[in-house]
This record gives sequence, structure tokens and C-alpha cells, in this order.
Amino acid sequence: MTETPQVSSTAHKRRSTGRAHTSVAPTPYELCDRPIVDVPTVLAAEFARRWPQGADGMHAVHRYALLPTGKLLRPALVMYAALAVGGEVEHALPAAVGMECVHTGSLVHDDIVDADEERRGRPAVHVAYGPERAIIAGSSLYFAWFGALAECARHGVPGERIARAMAAQAEGGTAMCQGVFDELGFAGDLDCPVEDYLSMAGHKTGALLSASCRVGAILGGGTDAAVEALGAFGRHVGLAFQIRDDLLPYDDASAATMGKPADSDVSNHRPTLPVLLAHERGTIEQRAAIRHALLHEANPETALARMRALVETTGAGTEARALADGYERSARDAISWLPVNPYTEVLTHWSRREPAPPAAG
Repeated sequence: MTETPQVSSTAHKRRSTGRAHTSVAPTPYELCDRPIVDVPTVLAAEFARRWPQGADGMHAVHRYALLPTGKLLRPALVMYAALAVGGEVEHALPAAVGMECVHTGSLVHDDIVDADEERRGRPAVHVAYGPERAIIAGSSLYFAWFGALAECARHGVPGERIARAMAAQAEGGTAMCQGVFDELGFAGDLDCPVEDYLSMAGHKTGALLSASCRVGAILGGGTDAAVEALGAFGRHVGLAFQIRDDLLPYDDASAATMGKPADSDVSNHRPTLPVLLAHERGTIEQRAAIRHALLHEANPETALARMRALVETTGAGTEARALADGYERSARDAISWLPVNPYTEVLTHWSRREPAPPAAG
């Protein structure tokens, strides 16, 4: 992603979109000149506090899985959504940590399912600690997700908001699992319609990002309209993020920074969006070459190299990037009617490329 966007702390006027919004507009949120929250710094400090050095047992496995942190996309969305609607840091911070816990737990399990031995540039949890401990520790992180909401209640969040946030979490988590489950059925299926793949990605990735925004907005006291708008933002950002993630193995420079094997998808005979688009667009000869590379090539590195060339020559990479751009525009449109403040500005800038936690200020 490009450098962290900087936003003005004085921009509190309503953003003009040139179109009417059919929902009832919420009352503008007054930030009352409160100090701007440096969300990335707050999150980094909180993770270091909760999982200090010297942890042992299952806590050591959790620390290894969580630290050093990744992009912190989901917890940042919880925080920015809460702050965007005028919420308090302490009301959302535990839920933000919990959102990263469930995401990390899902990655621990994904690496076992996919037989990937590397994550974030080092041995995956199941390689470092064994699959049995990895499964148990990953499952424990799911429960931490819901325990975080109890912390929010102790910090003064009303019970009605806690119940709504829990429902949003449960809905998002179930949808995420459905997406991962459906993805397994796509293995080897080059005739999978692009629409079906995008539906799967909307569940696998979009659902949890949407839940992150919804939970933050609920805990922050946002109106129903604001909660729905931010939820839509998260889903569209999630789809764009998944598409750009699918593209990483097909760019030499990006593949080197993935932190996991670039040939994981071809090794698992799993067609991602660029491959499906290449197969859809390709000539008879190109389609045959794609099928051979994905399903029959014994050397994953050779398969990936051939697939890179085919994704490029068919124009599939360009089409996939255009789709991601479209979802990012939809994300910005979803929140364009919300009152402008430093946090909605961050979200708007954030949706312009692959997300990485920006700072408001």
C-alpha cells in the first residue's frame, strides 16, 4: 500500500456525494474537539500488554501466533468504526483485540488444512508447536473473541449493545466458516463461475471485515443506518482485499513479501479469481495450459511460473484489479453520506488500495 494517509482533524463538515441517500440520515456526531486517537499505536500497545514476553503454555502459542502482529486490519476497523460514530476507545478496544484473535485462530487452522508450513515469514504455528496444540490454541482464540465482549460490558457498554454486537460477531463468524468450507469445494474446478467465487470470497473474507465494522459501530453507539453503512463498507473492502490477495502470487515483487508460500493455491489445485478469469478469457490452447498447470503439473514452482504468464497474457490480472477497484469505490460510496471526521476520512483513504492500518491525525 502507499504511505499512510494523513487526514485533517478539522474536517467535520458533511461530505457532498451528488446523490441522495434513501435512509434517514443520522444526527451528526460531534467529536467535541477530543484528541485524535492514534489507533495503530493503541492497538500495538494493547497486544504487547496482553501477551508479554515470557508467556508459557497455551499463552506462549497465542503470543507466537499473534505477535509480531500482521496488518491488524480487522481490529483497526473495529476501532475506526467505533470512533467514527463518536464512541470511546475503552468501549471498543477489547472487541478489537478479540476480532484479531478469531482471525488469527482461523489462520492457524487454515495453515493445517492447506498444509502450509510458513506464515508471516516464519514456521506456521502447527510446525512450531505441533498440529494438536495448534488446533487447541486456535480454537481457544475463538472463545477469546466472545470473552472480549464481556470486557466491553465491564467498561460500561450497555447490555443492549453487547447483545447486538454478539449477534453481529456470530453472524460474521458463521459466514466466514461457510466461505472457507465452500472454498474447499472449488479445488480443481476451473469451470466454477466467477460469481460463485465472489460469493465465496464475500463470506470468507468480506463477512468478518463487515462484522468488524458493524461491531465497532454498535459498541460506539452508532445509529442503525450508520451500522449498516459501515458494515457494507467492510464487506466491499473485504472483497477488494481478497482479490488483491489472490493477485499477489502472480507478481514477482509482491509474492516475495507474502509471508507464506506463493504456490500454496496451485499446490492445493485451488483456482483463485485471476486463474478463473484467465480460464474464462483464454483461447482453447491457453485453457488447456491453465488446466495442466493447476491440475497436473507435479512441480508447484513450475506450475506457478506458467500460471503467472497465462494470467498476464490473457489480461486476467488487469480485469481482477479492475474488479478490486470497483469494490473499493463501492466501499467509499457506502460511507460517503456519513458525517466527515478524521476516522471516516481514514476509512475513505484506506479503501483506495490494499488496507494497512493508517493513522488519523
